Amino acid sequence: AIARERRMVEEMGRRNSDLEALTGLATTMNQSLEEEEPIVARGLDMLTLGARATGACLWAAGEQGTVLLGRSGDGPAGPEPTRGAVLSAEYTAVEQRDEQTIIRLALSAHGSRLGVVSLSRPASDPLGEGELGRLEVLANQLSIAIQNSRDYCDKLEQAMRDPLTGVYNRRFFYEALEREVGRAERYGAPVSLVVFDVDDFKEINDTLGHARGDDTLRRVTELALGQIRDVDTFARIGGEEFALLLPEAHRLDALLVADRVRLAVARHCDLAEGRVTLSAGVACCPQDGATPDELERQADSALYWAKRNGKNICAIASDVTDAESEGEGSDVPAPLAALVSTLDSQSLYTREHAEKVAACAVAIGQQLGLSEVGLLRLRRAGFLHDIGKIAVPPETLAKPRSDLSEAERERVRTHPGVGLSILAYAGLGEEAEWVGQHHERVDGGGYPRGLRGHQIALEARLIGVADAFEAMTAERPYRPRLAVSAALVELRNCAGTQFDSEVVTVITELVERDELALRARRALRA
Repeated sequence: AIARERRMVEEMGRRNSDLEALTGLATTMNQSLEEEEPIVARGLDMLTLGARATGACLWAAGEQGTVLLGRSGDGPAGPEPTRGAVLSAEYTAVEQRDEQTIIRLALSAHGSRLGVVSLSRPASDPLGEGELGRLEVLANQLSIAIQNSRDYCDKLEQAMRDPLTGVYNRRFFYEALEREVGRAERYGAPVSLVVFDVDDFKEINDTLGHARGDDTLRRVTELALGQIRDVDTFARIGGEEFALLLPEAHRLDALLVADRVRLAVARHCDLAEGRVTLSAGVACCPQDGATPDELERQADSALYWAKRNGKNICAIASDVTDAESEGEGSDVPAPLAALVSTLDSQSLYTREHAEKVAACAVAIGQQLGLSEVGLLRLRRAGFLHDIGKIAVPPETLAKPRSDLSEAERERVRTHPGVGLSILAYAGLGEEAEWVGQHHERVDGGGYPRGLRGHQIALEARLIGVADAFEAMTAERPYRPRLAVSAALVELRNCAGTQFDSEVVTVITELVERDELALRARRALRA
């Protein structure tokens, strides 16, 4: 009677464990509309309890082998199964290993193979009659919970994704925008919005067909995603309109990212009939707007300005507002738009050089502590530094310096002054001075005015160094490019005479740091 009572108590304890595990798994299954990881963790805990196991593991098949999805308990759950075993049609087995009993249970739901659960319990506690069947019931409950979670997450993901491009859709983007603007208001962190539009997209659809248009949108998406951070949100918010949300990014940072996206598309998204280009408008919270609606309105305003003034441009909301408040109006092209339309009729090299000089000058200026407003103006001046070359015949610009006649040399030397006049007439007084001085030398041997030392604005000295570095490292019609190391040697040799020594030191440190990072990335890939 005593032995029978002991057996009944033990059986009651096992059944209570089974019931608790089944109840826990049923609860997990009913709460399965969440991420998979906590479901796996709770499910393995319940299986460990129901099996009186010391350890449990859930294995799934990966591309190269098996992947551990979850673990419970302190003890080992047997050796890792092979990928083939995990994928096999049936995998319920019990085996003795040392002083442990290893129980393996296959997980399947709705015809999909999910993986294998391995349980380990002391060999001194053998499986009772019908216990393996009860464990299979528990495993089935866990399978259903995991599959429900995956199905829900898949549907949720589909609901927030654009079916054509795979990026986020309009609804998800505006929810993210509202969250980020709220967070910016609470913590004082900036957030920037960029709105992109594919230039002349209707012509692509009308002339090449909607299938080519869809391919273009997918290619634009692919190129854009390669230029942004993981924390940024990129979405398709209209037919050919995209938006980019950049948390904790100031106007200049957002502008540089937008320009990287625009450049990537202009260089790598080609059709047989020509290049695909983007226009973009940039707005930053709280400077340009403190609410999502106001921020979007300002970004759209900048985008429309860019579309009206030449396309393939990134415009900042504050610049557009300032221009319109000064009475320029939207019908008068700004100098940037004038330059873009002019350079588009010439070689892509000329525009690419201008973009690189602008980015290089900004990078140096950031190291030297220039303000955000100063950096924005420096970027504009760097991009426009060669605008005066519209007064120089293209055949003259294509010649090596050694082949120029004296008259041609004098013609080339007029371009800083021409650029100064154009920008001054457009109301860009400071930028005009920097462009007019970017060929001056610190030893007084430059042109057009022979300024020396600190008579030359710091911004002009920055542009001069950036211009020389980018010119030396670019292919020219009359000479091959110099290696980066050789260009740095040339800059150092001319420091204190042609170039500002401090600026040369900064660009050397920046380039060497980037070269080290590049070598490190190559080594990691190798």
